[in-house]
Amino acid sequence: MSDKKKAALIRGDDRKGNIKKCLSLIRDDLGPIRDAKNILIKPNLVALKPDFANTNVETIEAVIEFIRDIVPDTPITVGESSASAFYKGLPTTKVFEDYDYYRLEKKYKNVSLTDFDNDKDTIESPILSVVGDTHLRIARRIEDFDYKISLAIPKTHNFAVATFGIKNMAGLVLRKDMAMIHGMKGGIEVDAPKTLLDKLPPGTVSRARRTLPNWLINFLFRQYPTYRRSVKMIHRNIVEFAKRTWPDLVVLDGFVCMEGDGPVDGSAVVMKTAIASADPVKADGIGARLIGFEPEEIGYLYYLQNEEKMGEYSLDNLLGDDLNQCKKKFRRHGTYDIQCQWREKKHG
Repeated sequence: MSDKKKAALIRGDDRKGNIKKCLSLIRDDLGPIRDAKNILIKPNLVALKPDFANTNVETIEAVIEFIRDIVPDTPITVGESSASAFYKGLPTTKVFEDYDYYRLEKKYKNVSLTDFDNDKDTIESPILSVVGDTHLRIARRIEDFDYKISLAIPKTHNFAVATFGIKNMAGLVLRKDMAMIHGMKGGIEVDAPKTLLDKLPPGTVSRARRTLPNWLINFLFRQYPTYRRSVKMIHRNIVEFAKRTWPDLVVLDGFVCMEGDGPVDGSAVVMKTAIASADPVKADGIGARLIGFEPEEIGYLYYLQNEEKMGEYSLDNLLGDDLNQCKKKFRRHGTYDIQCQWREKKHG
């Protein structure tokens, strides 16, 4: 268990400064960066809008500048695959353009952007589904990177209670498979059992969320038995793909977080914070507390600490500012009470 890893929490008025201070406080745990041959920074570009749902480009700049103080020349790739863009029929490169990411290639040496939209060479990850066990596909290119950084935003979530750095690595899953993580769709095989969502055109739910009021969408999901079953599966599915996409470092940009109907349709909460740890479970556990949850309320964090022993979410070795002075209880997602039922049993 990674119980000796440090974590840092900083609150301040400078977004980039917060990130750099966090990383400075845990610098002793970042030694593997020196030996890395290829570094991946995985931002969170889940949305076309609002802008606060996505990782701010200045946050990436802060991480790049910190890395460059350690290794001036090691190649750094900023890579993502945007689900919202997929449902709109757009490439992730359009999101890179809209959020000014291409300036990173111009501003920094040996920094490039890539998308995982159409990768053909994949790794299979088993998942649970309401119509039977199956698998999803992860871009095998993840194996090209020997140091991976998840750069995410603390948010409430519409299936998994909340999302932070570990779940952010879902952007390495092929875009057509991402919805399968929720457990509400059948397998990718031609003859696999199908659910109602499989029979709808791609992006139907996403478009409904853009056009219908949140309360109505939440009401419909609450009446849907498949949703009630799927919330017992998503946490196991996250654990499985996390084993194959595990980040070496999690950085949470909590300058502006999201409450309510996240991870896209929630409301902005200005927190002016940042969190970092080389133990992803610890980083996410602090992120959970920051927005008013206990880590054990979130199934995948509970499983990763207590069953998989892949990290720990105690507050040991937490440096920086006082968590009690920074945290705030966020408004939960409209289906939070149903999501909490993940504990009842492993399989719906």
